[in-house]
Amino acid sequence: MQSTFKLKTMKAKETLLLVLTAFVCTLLFYNESWGLNVPLFALLIIVAQVVYNPSLKSNRYWIWVSSATVISALAYYFTNNSMAIVLFVFSILFSSGIQFKNSMLLFLPAHAILNLFIAPVALIKQQAENFINGKPRRFSIRMFIVPFLIFSVFLGIYANANSRLLDQVRTIIDKLNLTFILSFILSFLVVLPLIKGRIVSWLSTIEDYLEKIIGYVSDAHPSENADKISKLMKEAMIVFCGLIVLLTYLISLDAIDLLSTENTTASLSENLHGSIYILIVSMFMAIAVILYYFSLPIVYHTAFPKIKLAVHIWIGLNIVLCIICLMKNNLYVHELGLTYKRIGVYTYLITTAFALLITAYKTHTTMHNWLLIKSNTWMIYTVLLVFACIPWDTIITRYNMCYTKNPDVDYILSLSTTAQLEYYQIRLSNIKTPEERGLLMAYFIEHEYSFKYAMTNLINIKSYLSLTAEDMRLKKQYATIQEVLFHTTTK
Repeated sequence: MQSTFKLKTMKAKETLLLVLTAFVCTLLFYNESWGLNVPLFALLIIVAQVVYNPSLKSNRYWIWVSSATVISALAYYFTNNSMAIVLFVFSILFSSGIQFKNSMLLFLPAHAILNLFIAPVALIKQQAENFINGKPRRFSIRMFIVPFLIFSVFLGIYANANSRLLDQVRTIIDKLNLTFILSFILSFLVVLPLIKGRIVSWLSTIEDYLEKIIGYVSDAHPSENADKISKLMKEAMIVFCGLIVLLTYLISLDAIDLLSTENTTASLSENLHGSIYILIVSMFMAIAVILYYFSLPIVYHTAFPKIKLAVHIWIGLNIVLCIICLMKNNLYVHELGLTYKRIGVYTYLITTAFALLITAYKTHTTMHNWLLIKSNTWMIYTVLLVFACIPWDTIITRYNMCYTKNPDVDYILSLSTTAQLEYYQIRLSNIKTPEERGLLMAYFIEHEYSFKYAMTNLINIKSYLSLTAEDMRLKKQYATIQEVLFHTTTK
């Protein structure tokens, strides 16, 4: 009897948690836009997940993903970075999937997305089976109706005693229409799998089989054929020594080109793109070659540390190649300015260097190849998270306007409203004569159509829940620019 009561109480708490979370989520987003809602929603889901499953507090993977969820939400709030909002959505999915299994990062969103469809169906199926089979309900609806009625009575009494509370209650009641109810149902269907999902069995089975296949193919097994192992050792040494010589020669040629004073914009572009293509091919081939030889029985040979040393030298040379590409990209940016493609080159070079370092660690500690894949996916996720926190539009505009000889103004104005307003702000700060201000005013009026619509919509938003910190800064900046330009023309 006591266990039945505990089961009913636990079920009631779970249901209440889901309902309250969905209700708060509905209040946040009903007739509201993205803004302060994003970090508030992140905190809401994290708290609800911990309340539902307290053991998550000791799960280091969940802690990291939840931290990344908050970081990406705050990054969006302070920068309006679209990449941050994408990572926020993925982080929410990761935190949902990782509640039930420390899976490979690539499988977590698949578990979470499938749960969006599976969890509601499973709930409906369970309730239907209980009804058909005549099973007693685990909780009574009275658990919610009676407290709700008592709460409503006292709320009415307190509201009549306080006019401000009465206005707030009336505002909430005004929202309780059919659209609000449908929004609540939708919120519940979204919140349910994020808090109370389940591992998809067939997807988990595929993941387990994939891990076994990778282990079977890539794990080295001892061999009693000493002559074969000796030949493989010599082959591996010849391969890695030859690759070291080849890559050293390539690096020396790149270094000569880098130090050359005859570099033009065309040659810089050609050299950079060529080096990046080489690096892409080199990285994947390097990891493939290393994994192949480390899956052979030569790993048990007493002279295998020499192979490890050669591999580490080769990995180090690949990292040197990354550094040279980085320096070439710096020269390219210095000549032509920052763009998102050139920032993408920086991102790729950093992830490549980290991937090579993780591979070096794998070869030193004989890490399982499945763990190598998981480590690299987590590393890429972390690097993207860091880059998502940076206000790139502002940085691109400021760098190109202040440090580039001939900035590409059309490119800057093709970016977001943030970049466009930053451009006019910099131009205003550098103007010295009334003629220059008049020209800028004409240029502003000519190109205002490209961001005026966005700014008009932004200015009309009154709710702070629908605004980010960056939105509020843009509104002030836009008003300041208009005021300065108008003052200039009338003066």
